[in-house]
Amino acid sequence: MYFYIFDAGKDREVKNFERIQGRLLNLLAEHHIEGETYRVTSIRTVELLVDQAIGLEAKTVIVVGSDSTLNRTINSLVRKNVDITVGFISLDSSSRLGQIFGITADIDQSVRSLAGRLVAELDIGEINEHYFLSKVELGENQFSQIERGFLGLTAMRKFLNLKPFVLNLRLEDSYNVSTEVLAAQIINCRNNEGCKMKLGNPTDRLLDILLLNKLSATQIIRYRRDLEGRCFDNLPGATIMHAKKIEVLGPRKLPLAIEGQVYTKAPAMVKIAKQKIKMIVGKPRQF
Repeated sequence: MYFYIFDAGKDREVKNFERIQGRLLNLLAEHHIEGETYRVTSIRTVELLVDQAIGLEAKTVIVVGSDSTLNRTINSLVRKNVDITVGFISLDSSSRLGQIFGITADIDQSVRSLAGRLVAELDIGEINEHYFLSKVELGENQFSQIERGFLGLTAMRKFLNLKPFVLNLRLEDSYNVSTEVLAAQIINCRNNEGCKMKLGNPTDRLLDILLLNKLSATQIIRYRRDLEGRCFDNLPGATIMHAKKIEVLGPRKLPLAIEGQVYTKAPAMVKIAKQKIKMIVGKPRQF
């Protein structure tokens, strides 16, 4: 049984959902993957709908919404420890998770991918009892002040004002790292578009640690687009490590964010969760 969670949260997503809703329901019927459909409201939350899907013994939960909705759904499913496959139809054309999993914003192609039912068992990361698919940004507060896609004088000043900090990590309970960085990421999977290296394989039971070392003003100006795109591995002196368990020891109160939302502050533990999630993916996935 298919259980659909519709969550058009933002104005742009609402307009897109209203535009495609009739077409989407027709396509689901054509491909014989229709099922129970429910829309998220202020009272009927994602978490309550996941509970309802479990109660109805749904075998597949399809999220029609944003990356945030998908993350909330997966968190609920993992905490319930249930064997349910997850699918995704993005209402956001710039969805990072959609690009990673090979699910485009084209509604026809998305439904074909769901109907094809190519299922992958994916690793998920865990940070202080919160689960994530993509990556954790360490020190995201600096970059969050810089508007993506606009590199005018104001953005350049903000880039030049980025302040390095001494990051202290402990890997696998045995190896300590202390280094001065401008930014750092702990990656389970990521959108590798525009990046030189293919990082973040969510099937290898490892997290990739990407550290951006201190840069000169000249280097910041030269590599500003890679900074803006968060492709830190394109920059000189970037460091990449791999581990299953990472303790972020300091600096204290360093924010740890996922998709722009701060979930905790250092000290904190980031690790590969024991659980996996079954996800319907498309052929052009990035892993």
